[in-house]
Amino acid sequence: MANLKVLLWFDVEDYITPESQEALLNLLKMLNQRKVTGIFKIVGEKARRLHEDNRSDILAELVHHEVGYHTDLHSQHPVMTEYLEHYDFSAGAEEFAAKERAGLEDLQRITGMPVKCFGQPGYAWAPQTFAALKHWGVPVYLDDHDQISWEEKPFWYGGLLNFTDLKGTMRMALNADGLEKAKQDFDQLYEELSDEAVGFISIYYHPCEFACRSFWDKHNFGLGLQTPREEWQPSPLRAEGEMEFYLERLGQFLDYTLSKGNVEYLTSEQAYNLEASSQDVLESADIRALAAQVGNELTFQVQQNHSFSAAELFALFRSYLLGKELRPEFLYGPQNGTTSEAAGLLRVADIKQAISGEEATVFGFKQLPDYFIVGGGRINPVDLTCTLAAIIDRQLADDDEIELIRGVLKAQEFAKDNELWGPRWAIFPEDFEAPNVVRMSKLQTWTLKPALFAEEERYA
Repeated sequence: MANLKVLLWFDVEDYITPESQEALLNLLKMLNQRKVTGIFKIVGEKARRLHEDNRSDILAELVHHEVGYHTDLHSQHPVMTEYLEHYDFSAGAEEFAAKERAGLEDLQRITGMPVKCFGQPGYAWAPQTFAALKHWGVPVYLDDHDQISWEEKPFWYGGLLNFTDLKGTMRMALNADGLEKAKQDFDQLYEELSDEAVGFISIYYHPCEFACRSFWDKHNFGLGLQTPREEWQPSPLRAEGEMEFYLERLGQFLDYTLSKGNVEYLTSEQAYNLEASSQDVLESADIRALAAQVGNELTFQVQQNHSFSAAELFALFRSYLLGKELRPEFLYGPQNGTTSEAAGLLRVADIKQAISGEEATVFGFKQLPDYFIVGGGRINPVDLTCTLAAIIDRQLADDDEIELIRGVLKAQEFAKDNELWGPRWAIFPEDFEAPNVVRMSKLQTWTLKPALFAEEERYA
C-alpha cells in the first residue's frame, strides 16, 4: 500500500475576532493530545496579537508543531498580488522583502521558532515572492494555489519545493455529514496514491473556521474594501458548543486516518528532506544524453535520480562547452521575453564567448538575461539553449557554424493563462486582473522541474 505522508496545515490569520484565539488554543491541545504534528502558517499581525494578548498558553502548545509564514497583514489592501503586479521580477522580489520581512521577523521572535514554509493569503500568489523566500532560507511553498501545477504532484519552482495543487488535497467539511464523507475521500486517495514511492495528502483548515460562521477578512476587506482599523468588525460566531463539536470531529477524522497502515503526519521540513533529487557532478556522456533530447522544445528533464529544470539544462550545457564542472546550477528565468534577431549561420566560438559573461543576480541568485549578443544580434535564452544542445549533440568545434535553433519553452504549459483573478478570492475587486503576474509566472517556469521522492526515509 501507499507510503502515505500527510501534511496537516493551518492558516492562522484572524487577528480581529477574539474568539479565534480560543479556537487556536483548543485546536493545538487536540493535536497535542493525539501527538499529531501540524504546520501552522501564521500571519505577522496575528503573531503580534498573540503577544499583545499575552497568550503564552497558545505559544506553549505551539512548540510541538512547525511554524510557517502567511504574510504580514494577509488581506489588507494592497494584498500581495495587487502590489506585485506593478513590478518586474527582481524589483518585485525586493518590494516583497521590504513589505513582508518585518512580519517574518516578528513571527520568529514571538514564537521563538524558525519559519520552514510559506503560503500566500487566499489567491494572492506572485512569482517574485520566491526569490525573497529563498533568500530568507524558507525552503518550502505549501498551499493550494493552481497558477503553477505539475501533474498534481510536488514540484520545484522558483528554487522552492512546492506542495500546491496536489491530487491529495482534501479536508473534512465542518458540517453534519463531514466526517463520513472525509473518511470516504481519504480512503479513495489512500488507494489512488498506493503506487507512489511517497504519496502526499494535504489537509488544511483555518483555526477561525471552528469559532466563526464566516471569514474575518470578507467583512472588512472584501471586494477591495479597506476598512479603517477603528471600524473593523469581528466575524459572526458559531452557536455555543459548535467549536468543541467540530474540533472533536476533526480529531475523530485524524484518528481514522492513523488507524490505517503506512500513514504518517509530517512537517514541511520532513517532507523536504524526503526529496531525493541528486546534485552530484555529472559525466560528459550525461550532458550529451540530455542535449540529444532537446530539439526545439525546451523543458525540464528527469535522468535517473536527477531532475533538471530548463535553467539547469542551460547551465549544464554552458559548463560542458566551457570546460567547467558539470554540476547543476540554479538560475532564475529572465525578466522579459525577447525575440531573437540573429540570422544566418553563427560561429560556435562566438556563441561560447556570449555565454562566458556574468549574469545579473536577484538576492545573490543568478538570473538568465533577457538575451545574449552573438555576432552583433540578440538571441533569447530559449533559442540559445536549444542551439547549445544542438552544438553538443552534433559535437561541433569552435570554428564550425550552426543555424540558430528557434525553440519554445514547453515548461510554460504548466502555468495557467487566465489573467482575471478577481472572482478567485472574495478579497480581490471583482474585476481585478494580473496579466504581469501571469506573464512572469511563465517566465519563471525556467525553474520548474518534478520533485523526486525515495521510499527510504531520510529524516530523523
